Amino acid sequence: MTIIEPPPNLKDIWSKENTLNQIFKVPQIKELRELIHRANDKYYYWSEIKHRIPGEVGVSAEEVWAYIRMGRNSNSKITPLTDIKGKSFQYWIPDCLHKVISEVDKWSGGIITTDQPGFPSKEKYIISSLMDEAIASSQLEGASTEYKVAKELLRTGRKPLDKNEKMIVNNWEAMRFIRDNADQHFSLSRIRELHSILTQGTLEHPEESGNLRKNDDIEVRYRGEVVFIPPKADEVESRLVKLLEFANIDDEDNWIHPVIKGAMIHFWLAYIHPFADGNGRTARALMYWYLLSRNYTLFQYLSISKHFLVAPGQYVKAYLYTEHDDNDLTYFLVYNLNSIRDALIELRKYLKKKQNEMSSANQLLTNYRGLNSRQKSLVYHSIQHPDHVYTVEAHKNTHGVAYDTARKDLMALASKGFLRKEREGKKLFLFFPSGRAIEKLRETKILNN
Repeated sequence: MTIIEPPPNLKDIWSKENTLNQIFKVPQIKELRELIHRANDKYYYWSEIKHRIPGEVGVSAEEVWAYIRMGRNSNSKITPLTDIKGKSFQYWIPDCLHKVISEVDKWSGGIITTDQPGFPSKEKYIISSLMDEAIASSQLEGASTEYKVAKELLRTGRKPLDKNEKMIVNNWEAMRFIRDNADQHFSLSRIRELHSILTQGTLEHPEESGNLRKNDDIEVRYRGEVVFIPPKADEVESRLVKLLEFANIDDEDNWIHPVIKGAMIHFWLAYIHPFADGNGRTARALMYWYLLSRNYTLFQYLSISKHFLVAPGQYVKAYLYTEHDDNDLTYFLVYNLNSIRDALIELRKYLKKKQNEMSSANQLLTNYRGLNSRQKSLVYHSIQHPDHVYTVEAHKNTHGVAYDTARKDLMALASKGFLRKEREGKKLFLFFPSGRAIEKLRETKILNN
């Protein structure tokens, strides 16, 4: 079994008689022009292209591929990353990548308005997103803990019960470490420290945590098949030094957009495979670290690994396409940036949803007949400030009513499901937003109709 089909050998295609004439016929064929545009915009691999070529167009699938590959090569730039044979990886920026870069830059230049009424605080949203990233990155590496359990684990701070939960906690600690050190240059010691945080208590051989691998018998498998054999152990440190130089120095003569460069760093560390285990988690964390170090604070709001997790097979193939097709790193860049695009879309949807909820809540409360004006004011405030705590005394003072009246207001809101009541001490009750206020208002509207 093979995971992917290697593309045809270009030398073999070009060696055939009359090949040049055949290849230059390709863009003249109407049925192929749109395919060529789409193949480059979506950055199709060989196996995705050959099945889309119409029959009886006068050229072979291999000749179409040679034309497409020729165009890609002519646009490519060389990177400092080399494979195990010393051959450089290359890349170019098709239109689909320009679109994502433009969107990221536009959003990074603005303000994420999660501090406006009705939205969780900016810090709370960031923490939730980074928790999602920690969970998804762990699940990509095989952690089987369900999302709800994992989120509860991180929110409560309880001790992990098994290796899977420990992996998730480690990833969360690593994300916090990255935020705390976002302004620091990368170094070999810091990468080792990051790996140590990510792998502590989860490796079969604990001494490997934070230490570069010493063995060459490392194989990367997917679905039982060996798909990658990394560089020799004695090359690891020198390759890492080159990666660190690439990450720390922004060469103005060979400038690379930070989002593209972050994805390259992700691939590069995974390719070097400097550790016996935990390389994928380290590579993804390093990409976040690089982007935050370049003031792309937008990425604190995005869980990219959550979108890798949607199609983990495509994540693996992004590596394999790159290695099988002449070290063309563009495949990996397209997959990474498409995942970033999906994360941005999710953020937009969230912000739009919250805006709609606030508009809807205002209208629903205006027409709601089951609450007095004081209670309506408090419900709207609770939707705007989901972390607020209410007391009878504060409600009494705010509205200038008797203690018993204030108490009845809050108790009624708790009984209707707008607030959640908890006792503090023998006599005092605290009231918290239930998080279901809009849902309760909608339910009542349906019943009234």
